Amino acid sequence: MRRLALALLLALAAPLAAQPAAPQAGPNVASLTFGVFCALQAMDQRPAPGTLSGWIHVPDTEIDFHWPDRQIVPAQIGLAFGVKSRLQPGLFLDGEMRVYRPGSATPEVWTSSFTDISDQFGFFRFDREDELIPGIWRFEAWAGGEQLYTVTFEVVPAQALPQIAQACGAIS
Repeated sequence: MRRLALALLLALAAPLAAQPAAPQAGPNVASLTFGVFCALQAMDQRPAPGTLSGWIHVPDTEIDFHWPDRQIVPAQIGLAFGVKSRLQPGLFLDGEMRVYRPGSATPEVWTSSFTDISDQFGFFRFDREDELIPGIWRFEAWAGGEQLYTVTFEVVPAQALPQIAQACGAIS
């Protein structure tokens, strides 16, 4: 009985973890997928002055999510997380991606195009230790003053999800 009371007391005293919100897609979005993937391969880069690094990664091949529909991400170098979207038939919009890091009211921003013929892919790859920031990360896509979608992810310490944090060396 004492153990049960102690376990209940500890459970009530533990802080509630923030959970990512359900993804939200606007009416112009035909498909929205999200998840986590191993991103150890070399990628091209393009300038993105609205980001902390001043550039973004540009994959030279199609990337699939190794862990689709996952919004909980271990903070591990070589892992990436993001969103793929495709618009309703007949739409092509120029816009921007916005990524809010935990604790920041100002997003990192880069230009992007959204279309109905191919996936637009916005993602963040952990390249450096100082990027491994736990908490809620929010991805938004905007075009012409309209929010196309918003997807949040929770980044947690790598040891919270060792099966994912340690898996990238085994995935090709």
